[in-house]
Amino acid sequence: MTGTSDSSSDGSISSDDIALPYDRLRDTINALRDEVKRARVLHKPDEPPPRAPQLHMLVHHEEHRPHLFRQKLRVNPEIFDDILDFISGHPIFQNQSNNLQLPVSIQLAIFLNRAGHYGNAITLEDVAQWAGVSVGSVVNCTNRVMIAVLDAHDQFICFPADNSEDADLARKFAESRTCPEWKGGFLAIDGSTMNLFTKPGYFGETFYDRKSKYSLGCQAVILPHNLLIVDYSLGHPGSVHDAFAFRSTHLYEEHADLLPDDHWVWADSAYPLEPWCIAPFKKPRNGRLTKDQKTFNYHLSKVFFLRFIFQ
Repeated sequence: MTGTSDSSSDGSISSDDIALPYDRLRDTINALRDEVKRARVLHKPDEPPPRAPQLHMLVHHEEHRPHLFRQKLRVNPEIFDDILDFISGHPIFQNQSNNLQLPVSIQLAIFLNRAGHYGNAITLEDVAQWAGVSVGSVVNCTNRVMIAVLDAHDQFICFPADNSEDADLARKFAESRTCPEWKGGFLAIDGSTMNLFTKPGYFGETFYDRKSKYSLGCQAVILPHNLLIVDYSLGHPGSVHDAFAFRSTHLYEEHADLLPDDHWVWADSAYPLEPWCIAPFKKPRNGRLTKDQKTFNYHLSKVFFLRFIFQ
């Protein structure tokens, strides 16, 4: 036993040292296999597919035509830069593959272009041609950016503290649009629908909305001065009324804890009237609004304009 121990300490090669190069080779082969699988390229095509990528145009649009930049990616150039700075350090954009990932800026542009459009205009093939990449790369870029963005969900989707700068600016906005007594209305809510590609297989008719489309209902609670989303509810069928879907929001369930004293949320006439949820007066059936009610609704419209969010 003593001799065996001495020879090992004198520099004999262990089994781990022998296995290490093979482990590295196996990892490299696995990485290459995964890359080929994701790219969906199993053989060389007879002729190269025609590509005319337009990604380089974004640089020109950013400097000279920001409205075209926004049309393609659905965000202003400065917002794009902010998102890029925030997600660039995420580990999802780091790998040990021999094939390096696309730059994070390109992956983000591909994701925003795909997420910001709907229907036949945004098939995987269309995005691949626009970006000059493979269909598999479009899928990979989308998945990576989604992971990076969702990891920061709770950091950005949250109610502002009563003494925060956002809450103070929201109160000042409401006061400037109406009167000092209404500055407590520092939040607003509205609903919309998110169109589905096709009719769901289960209970599909319940997703058929008033616009004759299959959709999911979405509720968004925002700060009126900058449209920052602080709460949302997504998942109800598109046929569900806003007042019912509203009950699924964090705000409805815990309004006593989330809203400071003498504060409330603005809403439209589809929502229930509560001490903490203020909606305009509805025109009575076979009747008219009073002059005071019309005046109230007029001034409420000055601060409540959520209908523009989803356009």
